[in-house]
Amino acid sequence: MSERPKRPSRHAPVDDDARKSRRHKWLRVAASGLGTLLLSWVIVFCVPNVVDVVRAYNFHAPAPVSAINKRLKLADRGTDIFYASNPQIDEKDAFNANCGTQERSTAILGCFYKDRIYLYDLKNTELDGTLEVTAAHEMLHAAYQRLTMFERWWVDKMIVAEYDKVKDDTIIKQLMAYYTVAEPGAEIDELHSILGTVMAKLDPDLEHYYTKYFNDRAAVVALNTKYNQVFNDIQTQSEALEQKLSIEEPEITTLLAQYDADRTKLEADIASFNARAKANQFATQAAFNSERSGLLTRIDELNTRRDIINAKVVTYNADVEALNKLSMHTNELYQSMNGAEAMGTLKY
Repeated sequence: MSERPKRPSRHAPVDDDARKSRRHKWLRVAASGLGTLLLSWVIVFCVPNVVDVVRAYNFHAPAPVSAINKRLKLADRGTDIFYASNPQIDEKDAFNANCGTQERSTAILGCFYKDRIYLYDLKNTELDGTLEVTAAHEMLHAAYQRLTMFERWWVDKMIVAEYDKVKDDTIIKQLMAYYTVAEPGAEIDELHSILGTVMAKLDPDLEHYYTKYFNDRAAVVALNTKYNQVFNDIQTQSEALEQKLSIEEPEITTLLAQYDADRTKLEADIASFNARAKANQFATQAAFNSERSGLLTRIDELNTRRDIINAKVVTYNADVEALNKLSMHTNELYQSMNGAEAMGTLKY
């Protein structure tokens, strides 16, 4: 009976030299894979930062741009992105040409276009802080563009969660109503800039994220609050005057109607008195004097009411003039913000 050939064992020992060779091969493969992974990490995460650092270093910031950066208290990464975006402050015509804007009913103060930041040269000192907040808003657009796919997923998740908390805020509603129509599909990108410059209180994780760009984000929010307070004060005064006028107008109308009716009746009674006196129809001097005295009292009372009504009319007209001045003031402010023709929420 012949022997069957022996099958090699699956666990047959391998000689040391072969084992070392195979181990070295696997080490080389592992090292190669790790090197590729590290290279990919460097390309994805480090190269954009390095490019920004180089571009920022080579950007010679004009004094007004440098002042913006200083006032915003940007962190190193925020400064690098801001300067790497080659920010420039333009007069109206140049700004409109660079940002593709024309006459509008909404104030547009900045844009981030083709990896560059353009800012409108707002000279109205009453709106101090507007230029800086606009610059911060546009810088955050540039920062959002630089997020990797993984970073954006994480940031978007935080932005959406935060928006769900503040979506009923009046300013947020106005802004997002505009951007939903003007820039559909870019809502999260816009919220990334809006939340970072407008909202004082954010979720701790989102707040920590913004420290990449700001050393003191509260300072930016304070600037935003400061210049918006100018409009808020005007609106508060206007609403108070409108409320006052809504009470004054019907009151004066009622007083005037009653005054005219009483004056007409008094004039008729005076005419009757004079006609009867002329015809000697009063039986006694006492009767004449009594009726005459009553008419004089009514005249005095009517004149007093007239003076009161006139004073109310003067006050009413002054309130109307004050309201008109507030409206003109608002229009002047918006005209200074790149020629907006009417009041509306600021856009960047």
